[in-house]
Amino acid sequence: MTLPPWPKDRPLRAWQLDAVERLSAHTGTSFLASATPAAGKTTFGLRVAHDMLSSGRVKRVVVAGPTTHICRQWALAAARVGIDLEPNRPNGDGAEPSDLHGVAVTYQTIASGPRIHALAASRRPTLLIADEPHHMGDQASWGVAARTAFDGAAFRLLLSGTPFRSDNSAIPWVDYDNDGMSRADHTYGYPQALIDRVCRPITFLPYDGEMEWRSDGRLRSANFETVLPRAEDARRLRTALEADGDWMGEVLEDADEKLTDVRDEGHAEAGGLVICSDQEHARAVAARLMRITGEKPEIVMSDEPEGSARIARFAEGRRRWLVSVLMVSEGVDIPRLRVGVYATPARTELFFRQVVGRFIRRTPAPARQMSYLLLPADIRLKRLAHEIEDERRHALELMNGAEDEELEERAERTPAGVAFEALSSSGQLEGTIMSGTALQLFATEDPEPVKASRGRSESADATFVSREKLRDQRAYLVSELSRKRREPHSRVQSWVNNQTGATSVKAATREQLEKGNALLVRQLTGR
Repeated sequence: MTLPPWPKDRPLRAWQLDAVERLSAHTGTSFLASATPAAGKTTFGLRVAHDMLSSGRVKRVVVAGPTTHICRQWALAAARVGIDLEPNRPNGDGAEPSDLHGVAVTYQTIASGPRIHALAASRRPTLLIADEPHHMGDQASWGVAARTAFDGAAFRLLLSGTPFRSDNSAIPWVDYDNDGMSRADHTYGYPQALIDRVCRPITFLPYDGEMEWRSDGRLRSANFETVLPRAEDARRLRTALEADGDWMGEVLEDADEKLTDVRDEGHAEAGGLVICSDQEHARAVAARLMRITGEKPEIVMSDEPEGSARIARFAEGRRRWLVSVLMVSEGVDIPRLRVGVYATPARTELFFRQVVGRFIRRTPAPARQMSYLLLPADIRLKRLAHEIEDERRHALELMNGAEDEELEERAERTPAGVAFEALSSSGQLEGTIMSGTALQLFATEDPEPVKASRGRSESADATFVSREKLRDQRAYLVSELSRKRREPHSRVQSWVNNQTGATSVKAATREQLEKGNALLVRQLTGR
């Protein structure tokens, strides 16, 4: 297949150019790039794919991702640079049509049919792009299946938003240090992203309060400053996150007020996101949020096709709030998110940083942007935020110039420990956001404008979208002709395939689909 030149309006960032150069000099067949969320891992991955396809090093690309939505997102991004991927192609459909550059499928899909993918990779030199490869360790069999499928791939590019630990099962094609942490071939972290002004700044707002719960027959009460046994510590956090509790009500009200402020300051389409613990919790939080705001929030709770549609609708619209369980915690691109509520008991570093990544993607306007994440004043969550804050301070030490000296001076004026002082849930947040009670990540304002995206639907360039429409049209036309001829659908479908030279609808090229549909229209209309 022919491939157009890389678009001139998509220049690479400095870190991406550096990573491409390092990958070009890499002698192995696997390369792990770790880059902070919102830095542009997808663009980097697609540039590598474009270069390898153009040079003939590979003839095919497979993107492996954690969810069907992320796979579709990859296919849309690939289409904008001329790479035609089919997202979420079922294993049962066999190899993709010959007029495609490849597919984008989930790790679960690969695990359910590894030999199918191994066969396809053996027939055409294949580049595997593994997005957030730590997911290959989610199930014991997934890593083994991935090796079966792609040990024979021409090259494997692994893209991670954060370093990850080996834990019980090592991730395929990843090297680890003595502490069990992944060792990347190229790393682009938060400090460098701050220096390069790639990401949007964010402020953490921890909320304390008095929680009361009953366990083991005892009535217990504590705020987040009280040291508790591990089990009671977890119960205290869950008590705070109860959808109908006062803590949640106070935080949701403050979050919605903050979102209104952000919109009034010039970002009229800004949106908010609440990350919940499970589906029942998400529904209850959404109901509470609706009572507060008077507007029904969008809810996304599963990795289903309608979930992707809801995310896309929210991303392109003006609705204020999105409530999600896990689907939006990682890899999903919604740049208009400016306010978040961390309402999940998950306290791992990987998950926390992925959530933070949802709020630091810049938009073309306004010029000055700050995002806000409201969270429980839980000691482990504050420690995770503290680590990010330490990275920010390190970046400030590396920066030069009058503007940076002013930022450093402001950081020095913040007394030790005050940056982590918990806020109560009594509505004392207003007027104290920048007074040292908040934790700041990337607390600089980026004066450099961000290029506006082209004014067209994100699917306008995606041939897989038109291919899906052609298949839907085929199903309708076959049904109509079957009814007219009083013949089984299978016979009509077989006749069309024979006429167009396709082995099946799923294996048909776009040209064959168009030819077949035109033939069916002529049969139905008599023209």
